[in-house]
Amino acid sequence: MGSRFKFKAWDKDKKLLIRPGNVSFQKGELVIPNCVILQYTGFVDKLGQEIYEDDILLIGDIKYHVFWDNQEHTWNYKSQSQSIKMNRVFALTTVIGYNAYERGEKE
Repeated sequence: MGSRFKFKAWDKDKKLLIRPGNVSFQKGELVIPNCVILQYTGFVDKLGQEIYEDDILLIGDIKYHVFWDNQEHTWNYKSQSQSIKMNRVFALTTVIGYNAYERGEKE
């Protein structure tokens, strides 16, 4: 069984997250007009909720932003003071119901 890729998208015009239904590929690129594509990391939080790129995680009382590290070729999460490689241990992690786009931290 191969890897499965999942995505959601931030609609820049409507300012909401969508789960793309029909996705078209043009020249090998995923194209959804006026949207930012957010990839599933392959990880879930302590409640079983899928963690996506640009999600905000809560560990204790510290908020972390999920991102792909091009140099390390891995998913990481960072707070204002530290950056941590994601691993399979998410017993204390909760996706807090929004991502960086919903919070207005990214456009």
